[in-house]
Amino acid sequence: MITVRNLSKTYGKKDAAVHALRGVDLTIEAGEFVAIVGPSGSGKSTLLHLLGGVDRPTAGSIMVERQELTSYSEKQLSLYRRRRIGFVFQYYNLVPVLTVEENIALPLTLDGKKPDPMWFDELLERLHLEDKRHRLPNQLSGGQQQRTAMARALIHRPALVLADEPTGNLDSQNGREIMLLLRDAVRRAGQTLVLITHDANIAAQADRVMIIEDGQIRPMQLAVRH
Repeated sequence: MITVRNLSKTYGKKDAAVHALRGVDLTIEAGEFVAIVGPSGSGKSTLLHLLGGVDRPTAGSIMVERQELTSYSEKQLSLYRRRRIGFVFQYYNLVPVLTVEENIALPLTLDGKKPDPMWFDELLERLHLEDKRHRLPNQLSGGQQQRTAMARALIHRPALVLADEPTGNLDSQNGREIMLLLRDAVRRAGQTLVLITHDANIAAQADRVMIIEDGQIRPMQLAVRH
């Protein structure tokens, strides 16, 4: 699914340069759930943004589904993000003037498409949002907003789901529920999930845990198999 070779990202120049990633190599199989952990400033979010086509590397190769992202034009990257990637963020990133239904459908709406009604209803039911579809984000609890963000990430059935601290803004009970729902949803659909977390309990649910420190993946990776 994903092959990264000698990936580097530097912000700034000369004395002000910050080396966010330093020669990262990794491989992620299709259908795998990988958790990435590490201290603040270690390069976790930078790696996720590069995999999602949100940013470009300074050097190195990113192959996703046998396509080299570093060769993509800005238009190609935009289509890649919209059609092949599902993003789940810590702060939800919902559009405040759109209803739950409209927020969920947004990736398809931007692409001039309409959601599959059966899949839409299934997501609403699975994420316990059936009675919230016409509400605005400010009428929802934090957990309901995050479930809406999850549905938006899954509505177009992306091959790759990228989650950046999806439970970081929730209490422990809501956090556990969100993770159970997310893990179940991607496994049923055979999707690949790459998730950043500071929570050891969440990381332990993954098929594999990668540790990043100072922009590099530690040689030893913790394997967690169920």
